[in-house]
Amino acid sequence: MKKIYFFATLAVAAATLTSCEADKEPIYHAPDPATFVLNTPPMANQTYILETGGDIEITTSQPDYSVATPTNYSIDVTLADAFVEASEGVEANYITVLPKQPTQARMLFDAKTLNQTILDLMGIKTYNDYPEEGLAPVELNIRAHAWLTGVESSRCVSNTITLKSVQPYNPYSEGGRVIYWVGDVSGWVVDATDAATQYADWVLTETEKGSNIYVAAFNVPAGAKNFRFFTELGDWGKGSIGSTADGSNLTVAVTDQPVEHPAYSSGGNWTTEESWAGGYITFTVDLNDEEHPAVTMQAGNWDTSKLDFIYLVGDCSVWSVDADNAEELYANFKLYDWEGNGIYSNTFEVAADKATFRFYTELGDWGKGSLGSQDEDNPIDITMTDGNYAGAYVNGKGSWKVTNWEGGKMKMVVNTNDMTVDFSAAE
Repeated sequence: MKKIYFFATLAVAAATLTSCEADKEPIYHAPDPATFVLNTPPMANQTYILETGGDIEITTSQPDYSVATPTNYSIDVTLADAFVEASEGVEANYITVLPKQPTQARMLFDAKTLNQTILDLMGIKTYNDYPEEGLAPVELNIRAHAWLTGVESSRCVSNTITLKSVQPYNPYSEGGRVIYWVGDVSGWVVDATDAATQYADWVLTETEKGSNIYVAAFNVPAGAKNFRFFTELGDWGKGSIGSTADGSNLTVAVTDQPVEHPAYSSGGNWTTEESWAGGYITFTVDLNDEEHPAVTMQAGNWDTSKLDFIYLVGDCSVWSVDADNAEELYANFKLYDWEGNGIYSNTFEVAADKATFRFYTELGDWGKGSLGSQDEDNPIDITMTDGNYAGAYVNGKGSWKVTNWEGGKMKMVVNTNDMTVDFSAAE
């Protein structure tokens, strides 16, 4: 796959200051912001085509702290001419993005991460939000942050660079039909003339064209909150998906485990318990059976449609990275970056004799994107101690083989910040 690079013109010097006296060690001091420079790419005036994928590289100089110590980095991205900070009644006009390895001045980002950042800044959240005619290239302003963990005075902001022409693309699944979440939180305005606008942030999107399954996660405040769903707007008597056949309300307990509820073409609401602590609830609405639709609820944000992910490849999934239908084969074998922090995780059912696997960041080529136990394409035997294994990974093709796995659900965590993995038996 073709890569995109923000080429750097400055090599990072890793020299520490020496004392006039041999018996004295360098002492930390807060950096001069002028020592922290974000490099302007030589191709900053040309067009970057994000749909080609690959990694984006942005480099900076290292702030002068007077001592050699691990430094954290991130970037801010905005479509505006200048950065506006959040204040009372005002939202920040930029999004902060962490690189794959936040402690390196040579920062790497997925092209799809930058693309999603642009769409988030533009308020494009679904397939239907994306203009049919496409988007013109946009101008991006970028600045960088550097800091030492736990040292407030070390925080430093770089200069701003401008990329004159960045071409985004539509990453959402084709189709993208929506239904609406209606209730105490989103409002009771189904028949309002501007209902589509008022419910713009309260839609569940079809998982893929023709699936007739809709998913979204919403932040539901604490206490008893009423809600139901509508397949169309404009008329209270049309398209309602409710909790009971007779239109009465139904109180439901929302837990960490997904619970499926029967649904009806009625006006009955679901109601969270008075003891509901507040937070995200993920709703999945399955409308394939017209007579028996179903609504599944689970505490937490499990809407994966906008999350970055990597693939589980192995005996417990399939060994088909280069297959023509690889995306379909691995649809249920993805580890997601739930918090947007470079840590990917998920839980899978793994049979006792199928615990051999590694991970891939992309499909299509066995030689690209493999995260494994070693460079060599051979498995390494590992064992779990008290139901857990923790170790390192490399950009290689070696698999892990858990020799004492007895079968069941295994939670897998891949931390791309420090290149570590964690495998454990899930309850």
